[in-house]
Amino acid sequence: MTDDVRFVRACIALSIAVFVLVFILALWIGRYPLELGDVIDYLTGSLPRSSNEYKVIDELRIPRTIIAALVGIGLGLSGLLYQETFQNNLVSPDFLGVTSGACVGAALAILLGLSAVMISVFAFVAGVVTVMLTLTLSKVFQNRSPTILLLSGIIIGGLMSAILSVIKYYADPESVLSSITFWLMGSCEHCTMNDVAVLLPIIACCSAILLAIRWRVNLVALGREEAQAKGLNYVAYRRLIIIMATLMTASSVSIIGSVGWIGLVIPHMVRLSVGRNTMNTIPLTILFGGVFMIVVDILSRSFTNSEVPLAAISGLFGTVIFIAIIYLRRRSIIESD
Repeated sequence: MTDDVRFVRACIALSIAVFVLVFILALWIGRYPLELGDVIDYLTGSLPRSSNEYKVIDELRIPRTIIAALVGIGLGLSGLLYQETFQNNLVSPDFLGVTSGACVGAALAILLGLSAVMISVFAFVAGVVTVMLTLTLSKVFQNRSPTILLLSGIIIGGLMSAILSVIKYYADPESVLSSITFWLMGSCEHCTMNDVAVLLPIIACCSAILLAIRWRVNLVALGREEAQAKGLNYVAYRRLIIIMATLMTASSVSIIGSVGWIGLVIPHMVRLSVGRNTMNTIPLTILFGGVFMIVVDILSRSFTNSEVPLAAISGLFGTVIFIAIIYLRRRSIIESD
């Protein structure tokens, strides 16, 4: 066994340990005070079901912590897939317009006074439809270059942002506008096990497929000509990757709202640790993304008596981490330029 393989396995083992530790901390830390023993008793099944401690953990912290982990996994993997597939380390999960489209769907549902379930449904459908519009527009240009697809995503994303502005203009500033604004900033506050039941199968299936084909993602990242020269069906696999990234992003955003930086920062952190090989980066992105988002959720409910939006916390931490990554890689960036 080579030193590189040992190092990657050590990174994965350490990341699993950190993930478990952070998950337990998320069940322990919050505005309602709990003892660490209460969490241990809950996990071992010895905490009385009638106690307030059990209800706090089971009904509030377990659902939101699972959702936070799933969203971190989904957005982190989506960012990695887009960056590798389109050979651009600066793209994020929303570059095809999926996030802006989901925000339009959610804002429209809030404007119409629909239920929380319908807000999620509108957000998911609008996010998927937006990506379909982006793909359709890219075909109109009759150019298969990834750059054209990227530009199409920017165009459609800008259109969705304009539509969102119109919706916000017509929203009642006393009630509806504030609801739209808070949703757009992201929160796990109202997540339930029903949300887990919706999001878990999507993230789990997409993650399992990616783990199974992760060596093929390496070939897709080489570009069309090299991938086809190695016998890979480039078009089919790129389409599959885009579909999975879109499903994970749209479903994540539809549950908790728009949360930035995760899909941009996490892939860079992973590549800085173990290189670009997706055989290693995909499993580590799952762990890094889950840990990052759980920590963000812990901080969002621990600063004050009210929830701090997830977008604010992820933006603060994402900015600092990205600056550190650029500093650490400054020489390689200069050499590539």
